[in-house]
Amino acid sequence: MKFHVHSPSLIQPMPLAGVLPAHAPMRESSLATAAVVAFATLLAGCHAAPTPVAEVRPVYVSTVRNDSGAEERRYTGSVASRYEGDVAFRVGGKVTARLVDLGQTVKRGQALARIDGTDFQLGADAAAEQLRAAQVDADQAASDAARFKRLLADGSVSAGDLERQQARADAAAARVQQARSQFEVARNRAGYTTLVAPNEGVVTAVRFEAGQVVAEGQPVLTLARPGSLEVAIDVPESVAPQLRDYRASVHLGERAWTVELRELSPSANSSTRTFRARYTLPAAAAAGLRLGSTVEVRLSRGGSADATTLPLSAVLATQQRPTVWVVDAQAGRLLSTPVEVLSQTTETVRVRGLAEGALVVSVGAQKLDAGLAVRPVARPLDAALPTAANAGSSAAAAAKGSATTAASPASGARP
Repeated sequence: MKFHVHSPSLIQPMPLAGVLPAHAPMRESSLATAAVVAFATLLAGCHAAPTPVAEVRPVYVSTVRNDSGAEERRYTGSVASRYEGDVAFRVGGKVTARLVDLGQTVKRGQALARIDGTDFQLGADAAAEQLRAAQVDADQAASDAARFKRLLADGSVSAGDLERQQARADAAAARVQQARSQFEVARNRAGYTTLVAPNEGVVTAVRFEAGQVVAEGQPVLTLARPGSLEVAIDVPESVAPQLRDYRASVHLGERAWTVELRELSPSANSSTRTFRARYTLPAAAAAGLRLGSTVEVRLSRGGSADATTLPLSAVLATQQRPTVWVVDAQAGRLLSTPVEVLSQTTETVRVRGLAEGALVVSVGAQKLDAGLAVRPVARPLDAALPTAANAGSSAAAAAKGSATTAASPASGARP
């Protein structure tokens, strides 16, 4: 194998331009551009960031107009019988038949249910036999006492013998009376195996079925007299002390009747903390109502202090007491103001504790806080709430002519 060695004199140095690649000038230009951008960024970092401008949110408000109008409260009540009671067997046992159904009208003395009376009938038969045996002993003792009395006349027996025989006769007569009473008890208990209606009424509750074993005195049915009807409602603790000052009326559809308070429970319900009130219905109303019907009871009285009516959505239920958001028109801020609720309906609430002319947020109050900057937009009390489709157009129309632009107050919520 042969190696060829070139002479050093033949190696010529190549020019520098020939060594660099063809795109070297473009790389140098990119480096220069990056340096300029970095320098500009450094200069920009020397200046403070601009302060963000607080966004002003429009909110729908209602203007406070205090007046001394009548106070009205509405409650849902149910028609009930004034005389209503539970019915129970006077003896315990296994139910063999249930003879009535829920809602059925029964008459006095009508059979309602039966339990197995075999044992009670056997007891009555045993008591009857004991009575018969006691009667035989009493008859024999009375006959012996009469014979001893005849023997005493001719001196055959002593007076002491007659007295002892007479005592045995009296004891036998007493045992007869005792056996007769026991027989009457046994016969009555045998008769108690059939449950009968104590009075005319309507079955409003059934708590047993055939085949069930019931105890003595356990309520199995509830009977209500249909002739005397009244309306029962539950009122809160704040209303109960002044309940007799209200005028009450019962409404069912287009019909209405004036009613009188008959009874107010002296103690509150342990679970709901409400008081049960009962109003007597007139005879004309009782003829057109059924037991268990749902009616509306309206309580009204003259206003005793200045108050205003607001939409129900304006009031916030807090742990302390009800509050509303009042808009400070000059500062554009929200103020949490406590109020006292006098009455309410399904759509409005009557409160007092607000200054005349105050602007109260009436929509979306639960989504606001005191730190928001707001702009009030007037909304009449009876105006319908804007929907999502037309919220933007309604807000733009309400804020026309204002230099500030903000999100639509469709619901008072944050955008």
